[in-house]
Order: sequence, then C-alpha cells, then structure tokens
Amino acid sequence: MGYYYLDKFCIDGPYPFISLEDFPLYMLSFHYPSFIMYFYKVNKQQQQERELLHQLEKEKVSTELKYLKAQLNPHFLFNTLNNLYSYVITKSPKAPDMILQLSEILDYILYKSQNKFVSLSEEVKVIQNYIALEQIRYGDRLKVSFNKEMSENPTQISPLLLLSMVENAFKHGVSGSIKKPEVSISLKQNNSELKFSIWNTKIENKESNKTDDYKTGIGLVNIQRQLNLIYPEKHQFTTEETDTYFSLQLNLKQT
Repeated sequence: MGYYYLDKFCIDGPYPFISLEDFPLYMLSFHYPSFIMYFYKVNKQQQQERELLHQLEKEKVSTELKYLKAQLNPHFLFNTLNNLYSYVITKSPKAPDMILQLSEILDYILYKSQNKFVSLSEEVKVIQNYIALEQIRYGDRLKVSFNKEMSENPTQISPLLLLSMVENAFKHGVSGSIKKPEVSISLKQNNSELKFSIWNTKIENKESNKTDDYKTGIGLVNIQRQLNLIYPEKHQFTTEETDTYFSLQLNLKQT
C-alpha cells in the first residue's frame, strides 16, 4: 500500500499520511463544489447551443417559406397588365373589375401572405379573382369550374398554398397549343379536414411516356416543400398524369 505525505504542499502542516484508498474521497470532498459548478456550466452552454440551433432552424424555415411564396408565376402579372391596358384603351366596362381584382390579389400576395396562416375564405377569394382574370384573358376558349363546399366553422391555411396549385394548373394546362383548355377545381372543407383537387388539360404527347415538367418543374416542387415544412405528417399530396390531362389532390388535416 502506498502513501503520500502532504506537508510540503500545505502551509499549516504537518498533516498525517493519507492512504491511496482514502485519497480519492478526500479529493472528491475538497473539489465537489468545483465539479458541481463545472457540470452546471457545461450543461448551460449545451442548452444555449441547442436553443441557438433551434432558433437558426426556425429562421431558416421562415426564410425558405418566404422564398417559396415569392415564386408565383410573374407572367400572370405581365399578361394581366397587358390585358388591362387594352381594356382601358378601348374603355371596356371590364376594366374597373379587372383593376379591383388585380388590386386584391396584389394586396394578398404582398401583405397578407406574410402571415403564417390566413382564413380559408381569404385564400378562396384570391383564387376566384385569379380565375376571373384568367377567364378574361382566354375568353370563351377556356372552360373553368370551381366547386367548393366549406363548413361554417372558420379554419385557417398557409397563404398562397392553394393559389400556387391553381397557378400551376393554368401555367401548364391552358397554353396556346391546347385547342380546348379546361381547368376543374374542387374544394371540400369539413372542420379541420380539407380536400383540394385540380384537373387540367395538357399538351398531348403520344411519342413519349415520360412526364414533362409538371412533376419536376419548380411549381410542384415548391408546393411539396411547403407542405413538408408547414404540415409534416398531416398531408397527402398525389398527382396523376396521362397523355391528355394532369391532376393533383391534396388531403390536409389542420389539427
């Protein structure tokens, strides 16, 4: 058994010999407050680091959502302004309604969409304005239907989510090469459950079975990304495509 003599380390010595068996106990008793302070400090630093990482992740998600929301098709605004200009020049009675509808859409996109959630009725209203402007643009050549069933209980939704799907359908399904473009939209909301589906014509492609940019384009990729960020494990998003049409369906649980 070994021993240490502590006289030379202590001012008030001499002290008795301490065996190696007792030495750890003496050391622990002497340094116990220091250990407590050390572990408290380490735990506090780890907690602060976790909180910082959580905050950075929230800011990253928020920034990403703002970026995704900003990517509505700019051609819609350009074409609408061109149509509006022609109606103003010809003094068409449609011009005042177009100005009001466009104003409401811009107000929604620029300001209300900055909120995390908006009422479903507001999203539906801006979709109706969008459809009305596109109907003016394409005239009788375009056939559009929008059927909706909404419960009396107010519910909220992430802004621009449904509008982005509608915009995607018009972007790909109402091009000039389609002789009789059609878009059919259905919305069914029952308390916290929502079903939203869109069917639209597309350019017929008999030479290849490969999908075009419907599924790989920026529109649907952004929509899927928003759903994953805002409604994780609370949504089902499916698409179907043939040579002549494309459809998508969203089932959403908001609680």
